[in-house]
Amino acid sequence: MKFTPRTFRIQWDLHAWAGVLASLFLFVVFFCGVFSLFREELELWQEPAFHTAPPAPAPPSFDALLRQVSALGPFPRGAHVGLLSHEETRLVTAYLFEPTGLRELWLDPATGSASPARSRLASELYWMHFFYRVPWGMELSGLLAVALLATLVSGLVIHLKDLRRQWWSFRPALKARFSSSDAHKVLGVFGLPFTAMMGWTGAILCLSGLLAQGVTATVYRGDADRVAALRGYAQFVRAETKRDAVMLPLDTLIARAREAVPGAEGTPRYVDVQLWGDANAWVGVYFQLAPLGADHYAMMDAVEGRPLSTSQGDRRPLFTLERVLFDLHYAHFGGLLLKGLYALLALAMCVVILTGNLIWLERRDAARAHWGNRCLERLTVGTSAGLVLGSAVYFVANRALPGGLERRADWEFGLFLGAWALGAAVTLVPRFASRRMGAGLCAGAALLFTGVVAADVVFQDVNLFTALARGQEPVFIAQVLLCALAAGAGAVAWGLGRPRPPAKG
Repeated sequence: MKFTPRTFRIQWDLHAWAGVLASLFLFVVFFCGVFSLFREELELWQEPAFHTAPPAPAPPSFDALLRQVSALGPFPRGAHVGLLSHEETRLVTAYLFEPTGLRELWLDPATGSASPARSRLASELYWMHFFYRVPWGMELSGLLAVALLATLVSGLVIHLKDLRRQWWSFRPALKARFSSSDAHKVLGVFGLPFTAMMGWTGAILCLSGLLAQGVTATVYRGDADRVAALRGYAQFVRAETKRDAVMLPLDTLIARAREAVPGAEGTPRYVDVQLWGDANAWVGVYFQLAPLGADHYAMMDAVEGRPLSTSQGDRRPLFTLERVLFDLHYAHFGGLLLKGLYALLALAMCVVILTGNLIWLERRDAARAHWGNRCLERLTVGTSAGLVLGSAVYFVANRALPGGLERRADWEFGLFLGAWALGAAVTLVPRFASRRMGAGLCAGAALLFTGVVAADVVFQDVNLFTALARGQEPVFIAQVLLCALAAGAGAVAWGLGRPRPPAKG
């Protein structure tokens, strides 16, 4: 297939501009996507108390868990409490939705103890994957996914005629412009199916809410509840009566919920107690999800014990589609091998993004004579290498900060953002060579990741060498991830820091 010069130029400009404008945001998306893939493993790693609390042989009593929560302080009528179980540990997360904000506790059914959560590392890195903390961050992530798709299509168009020849061509001894171009093309082609799937699923998942708002405003005359029901996202709501009532035991309500929903089995993953002790009290019981499968849940009247709403009646095709896309996006099927493959491809996409920016700069301004090109180079190095360093600082902070520190999780997150910002800011200093700064930041990250693993070996009973023997496979996986990140950051630092061989082209 041969295109006219004008068509080729349009596709080239689309590929270059879409890639450069979205590049730094997409690097954050793909790099933090690696942590998102291993969120469950990192949640176990970040809480050392989990390491000595293996899964219990029998499911916990949710009534006993609720008594543990109520023993900590007043439990007024109308209270809202959530109980989240975990497959990897016997500990249960309790969420107390109080007037002053959300309080999170870890409950141990075996000992009856309760302790505050000490870290949000896994959650914050997962949320960073789609800029959750940024205003309109979800919508921004959706637009970035669209830009990624535009870049993929235009890149395929401009390279289609030479694809067979360029597929395996990698010449590291050439000038940076050509060696980077080779790496960009090879990794881009091998990762094309993965990246296309990520872009498509990400665009739908992140923009579906925005599209629903448009449909609400234009078709359903502002009836947001109607649109939410059609999408399968209707929120079950009951008004508080302000009248006291005796609730049925939670375990009884869970048993009745299991009977009301065909296919529901096992220990519920989440039990949501709403309007505690009120005549309109109700309990949401959410059972474990099967990969690429349907949801199983029931909203139960906590006083009468009858189902008020179930997944059987609420299920909608669009919700089922989004559930499948979500599982595809986060590799909730295929096991650990697929997660590892996803992670490698995500890191390969990080390389594609960085080499794409380098190609842009080398083609337009090899000497970096224009201040805008110098700024782009330094922003590219600072944002990417700074994020790698910031992530390493986050893991160090998780282990180094005192356990009883007030607002400890906020301190961890603040150190992560501070290290990232500092790395980016230092790279912008004109007197420092950007290449050397990138090497230094990555070398620092490699040392910190290595230090976390080494410290765990010395100070933690469950570590890289003992986790499997203790039945803590998730902790072992998290430690291997840290080792891989240390090796990857070290390899990048070595590659940036070593003298380049004499150019041959």
